[in-house]
Amino acid sequence: MKISSLVKALPQCALLIIVAALAHAQSISVYRTNTEMTERLAPQPALNFATPAAAAATPQITIDDTQKFQVVDGFGASLTDSAAWLFSKLKPEQVDAAYNTIFSRKDGIALSFLRQPIGSSDLAVTFYSFDDLCAQDKKPCITPNKVYDYKLKHFSIAHDEAYIIPQLKKALAINPDLKIMITPWSPPGWMKTTGSMMGLRLGTKEPSALREDAYQVYAQYFVKTIIAYESAGVPIYALSVQNEPLYAPENYSGMKMQAPEQALFFKSALGPALAAVDQGPGKGPKVMGYDHNWDRPDYPEMLLSDPKAASVMAGVAWHHYGGSPTAMTDFHKLHPTVDQWVTESSGGTWQKGNVIMEESTELVNVMRNWSKSYILWALATDEHNGPVVGGCDTCRGIVTIDSSNPAAPVVRPELDYYVLGQASKFIYPNAVRIASDEPAGTKIKDVAFQNTDGSIVLYTLNSGADAAPVTLNFHGKSVTTTIPPSTVATFVWK
Repeated sequence: MKISSLVKALPQCALLIIVAALAHAQSISVYRTNTEMTERLAPQPALNFATPAAAAATPQITIDDTQKFQVVDGFGASLTDSAAWLFSKLKPEQVDAAYNTIFSRKDGIALSFLRQPIGSSDLAVTFYSFDDLCAQDKKPCITPNKVYDYKLKHFSIAHDEAYIIPQLKKALAINPDLKIMITPWSPPGWMKTTGSMMGLRLGTKEPSALREDAYQVYAQYFVKTIIAYESAGVPIYALSVQNEPLYAPENYSGMKMQAPEQALFFKSALGPALAAVDQGPGKGPKVMGYDHNWDRPDYPEMLLSDPKAASVMAGVAWHHYGGSPTAMTDFHKLHPTVDQWVTESSGGTWQKGNVIMEESTELVNVMRNWSKSYILWALATDEHNGPVVGGCDTCRGIVTIDSSNPAAPVVRPELDYYVLGQASKFIYPNAVRIASDEPAGTKIKDVAFQNTDGSIVLYTLNSGADAAPVTLNFHGKSVTTTIPPSTVATFVWK
């Protein structure tokens, strides 16, 4: 008998019982990655919620979608100069395949946020800015004394048009929700006290700084970059004005920019420059203040204490190299309307032990402490963790482009790819974090989200050496399952 005929033949009461049973047996999709990498975003047999809720015989996670927290922008990395250069050396079909695994939701992990260096970072093939007045190479040049370009006649994004912008457009074509943030490691050398893009003056070790007479032209440098990128088909979602402003590196691009200097730059130069081209607050890119570690919340506090500087800012960007993510919750309590992002967190060869558990724990902690994003550092590095012009030669990319056999280069996803993918593939931009318990006395950590289509995503991990039973509770229904040891598990349901 056909199902339709069977349904017609059923008494009304029996039909109601079947419909009710189907409603109660709400299906949950499950995906797992483990430390041994024998499971990598591996789908598991579906689970089903049941009613009534089970007795509290196991550790409980109750997901409450009536309690809502921050809206999520996304998860991602940086398409550094080195990463883009490495991709540019691959065959087009290999780049297409790699980008699908990185940016596609159907075939990959749907990364949705890229923090783009404008000018060279440490992961670059050469030093460069968009307005160089001396010849850059693998070592930075020093602009001749009193040689300036206040009218930015030499401004050009030709460097990025060669191989960075085409790849950004390729990524945007795959994932139109991709958000692009721009950040300089250094202004052009001629704007600085040292004449060089290097963080420290060679010889004296004097930290470089932005000359106050260059504030206005530096603001115009940002405006021209935004307009040039958008004219090339790459919209800019956000910017910060200095990567790690409290650190002046000695062998790669960088600059000290103390909080009073950044506040002055915001209110006297950047804010007016953006407003003049209708790119001010609420119209153009979001301006993130600070962009450095959790251990110096006094820096963004000072920015916000200046009303004119604060009016330019959309929020605060943080890095993970010092302090704790709880600094963001402390900050939120003081400034509940100020958004926060984690814009750089790197893994590398220095990490020992259970790295997948370490990184997934940080992802949970970052998102539970009000961040709108979790951005790792390099999108791609080579088999030697480069190329680098200085700085981090031990940083690991989301993928490794291994050209040890030049005739057959290999694009290899690293563990960071799966840590991010367990979140980014299922948590869409504009999802909102919702409440979820973390069972006390266990090795289980979790964070929950609701997508704009109503679907619920629970990102969990069990960092223990033993399998961990756990009961999930949602809307009066429950299901008991087991998370294997050293495993990240993502649960998705509507």
